[in-house]
Amino acid sequence: MDDVYKLGFPESRLAFIMRGDNQMVTLNHMAWSRLSGPEKQQMLQERLPKGFSFCRLERFERYGQSLETGVCAYEGVEFVFVPGNEVTLGWDGWSGEPDSTASRVMEESFALIGVASKKVEERLRGIMTPLRNAVIQPMLVERNTQSVGWTEVAARELDAEKHAELFERLDTFKNNSNGNREYYPSYRLDRDGEQIRIYLFNESEDFEEWADYTLNRGFDIPTEDEWEYLYGTGCRTLFPWGDGMNDSMHFELPNAFGLYFLGDPYQKELTRTGDGGSIGKGGDGTVIHSGGPGEFFSYLTTAVYYHDHHEDEQEWMDWLDQLHYRRIVRL
Repeated sequence: MDDVYKLGFPESRLAFIMRGDNQMVTLNHMAWSRLSGPEKQQMLQERLPKGFSFCRLERFERYGQSLETGVCAYEGVEFVFVPGNEVTLGWDGWSGEPDSTASRVMEESFALIGVASKKVEERLRGIMTPLRNAVIQPMLVERNTQSVGWTEVAARELDAEKHAELFERLDTFKNNSNGNREYYPSYRLDRDGEQIRIYLFNESEDFEEWADYTLNRGFDIPTEDEWEYLYGTGCRTLFPWGDGMNDSMHFELPNAFGLYFLGDPYQKELTRTGDGGSIGKGGDGTVIHSGGPGEFFSYLTTAVYYHDHHEDEQEWMDWLDQLHYRRIVRL
């Protein structure tokens, strides 16, 4: 313990884990960043759950933030290690004055729906999660999302008799160069270069049924607190890149934790609520866009702390085509 305090690391429930040799190894964000590369690798290799393998250390940089962390794999899917942290989440107003361009765009957008400039901050506050402190546990996080509604399958995995119609449509699709995607009630065909990908539609009736089937072997999905931290990497601005629309958005690039996010207002990423239910984050099916024109309203649902207050108006089955998820393992 004394050796740890010499480095100036505070004692907290996130700060330490016990190793078999009774030495302390830190898992919180500040202390993690001070470890050497070999120390980081050793710590992760000792803590990886069954089925995970260590791949490499990699540094990710985005929006002025940077983190060197471990990239691991589980059944060919990449995960990154995100250290724990004690953070402030939610939105209660500007952390500083937004730049003049961002401020002007927001005011003009809200003016189009009858909101005066002096009321913009109040209106934004009403659609974001409230200001709060949160303890984020260290975790392994899947780098990309997966679709909740659609599951990719190989043709060899399908029953020729049960899926006779699908195979017939597949042959037609292969020989027809018009269009890159075709939807049917229970399956979808996507063209990927010379390859045709087959997706079956998920027919789960509710979140609980889907979670019981999908989240096993120690996996979970983030809570709303965890998701806001993972997406914003601890930022206090409206969006991960700042307070307004600008050329640095580029959702196709990983953030400072090495994670990819959809950045699509039509889509949502599932998070778990405290009562065992779920809520989508990162979009709302453009419900809010229908209430206001322009780019700002189009992307407002991708704000770090946006909370869809209309989600309960649709049933689980209504959302399936728009839902995505990423698995996590808390360490």
